[in-house]
Amino acid sequence: MDADVVVIGGGPGGLSAAQTAAAGGLKTLLVESSFLGGTCLNRGCIPAKAWISAAHLMKNQRLAFKIGVWEGSHDHGISNLGPAGFANLQSHARKIIGTMQKGAASTLKKLGVQTVSGKATFLSKSQIEINGGEEIISFKRAVIATGTEPVELFARPPGFYDTDGIFDIFELPRSVAIIGAGAVGMEMATFFNDIGCKVTVIEVMDDVLPFADEEIRDVLKREFKKTGIALMVGTKITNVSSQSGRCAMELEDGSVVNADAVLVAAGRKPNIAELGLDKAGVASNVWGFINTDSSMETSRVGIYAVGDVAGKARLAHTAHHEGIVAARNILGKSAEMDYRVVPNLVFSSPEIACVGPTEEHLTRTGVKIKVGRHQVRALGRAQAGGEITGMFKVVAGKDNSILAVHIASPFATEIIHGAVTAMAAGMKLNELADTIFGHPTYSEGIGLAAADALEKDAGTGRFFV
Repeated sequence: MDADVVVIGGGPGGLSAAQTAAAGGLKTLLVESSFLGGTCLNRGCIPAKAWISAAHLMKNQRLAFKIGVWEGSHDHGISNLGPAGFANLQSHARKIIGTMQKGAASTLKKLGVQTVSGKATFLSKSQIEINGGEEIISFKRAVIATGTEPVELFARPPGFYDTDGIFDIFELPRSVAIIGAGAVGMEMATFFNDIGCKVTVIEVMDDVLPFADEEIRDVLKREFKKTGIALMVGTKITNVSSQSGRCAMELEDGSVVNADAVLVAAGRKPNIAELGLDKAGVASNVWGFINTDSSMETSRVGIYAVGDVAGKARLAHTAHHEGIVAARNILGKSAEMDYRVVPNLVFSSPEIACVGPTEEHLTRTGVKIKVGRHQVRALGRAQAGGEITGMFKVVAGKDNSILAVHIASPFATEIIHGAVTAMAAGMKLNELADTIFGHPTYSEGIGLAAADALEKDAGTGRFFV
């Protein structure tokens, strides 16, 4: 077999690379060792959002009961998710995954992409083998999109799950401990807490969400405390065990945290072990992530790497665009990645979303900035809907260039794209402040935060009730 382009891995980055190359007229072959959609569709973004969406519906019912418009019993179908409900939720998530897998396969077929099931290994800079030699494929260009896998911190006793395995549990635990306070840890803590589990989060670092702005992190930590989530930062686990259906984690100070189940959400490593990168002349860094330039080309001309395995910004939407950039360059169309406007999203409660560096980073690096803020509780939509926790924060340079936007708010993961668009278009702070946002909405918090940054200089105030 031969191909113009071989894409190894069928996650978001691999799919977009294969689709773009095929749409451009190249004979394209996609090799996937598991299921189309990669970690995001099968063991990450999509099942997680199915779970979190269900938990949010339960939370809305509790809110309706609180304000008196829910006429049922508070304890009936609101406080906790029962066994039958969880089984239905699992079925719902699997149905979504199946539907989206079929959609991806259909798109590849329509574009003429040939798919091969198996594990690919480089034999040289222009050949790969499938499953140890079942097939040999020659190619002109290649895209590596093999993603990552969970880091093994320790041998996991029964009841300990990694971020791939947690979606296969068949019975809801009464209590959950989560090791790791990154985006996945915060999202899963939100889910399990909202459906009625007792949740403890243990993080070895001194704070949660290292990429997030300090004020935004503080909003989430306060909300976690209010809703009963125990958050233990700067805490090292020295030993783990499982006995009589219970999990135990011994901490450095000698204390023990017990839970019915433990989710280990403490990082992922690149899937490169069996790729044969050395035979292709592809270099990786000390952590195993493949080195690429802004066009996503590796150290070997004609071989590209996209998505988590490239280690730039390990997000599904970043992988998707990196795949497009790589394929455009293969097609002879110059393209580069701009990571300046990649949004970070956390589907916690409240949701967290940001684009650009934190205020702390900009200050530490000597950048002169102006900062505007607007509290969610001051928004009419927030008061009407009963969800008032959070804040909007806009950070700009002295020349009014928008450097960053940070949000903790309901629907933050949707709202942030207005800020992403503004930054990508090169809008100035005054232009963002003068943009007419609909009222009453949560989105108007962006404009009001921008106005706050401007009017601190002018000594005036702007309010909208």
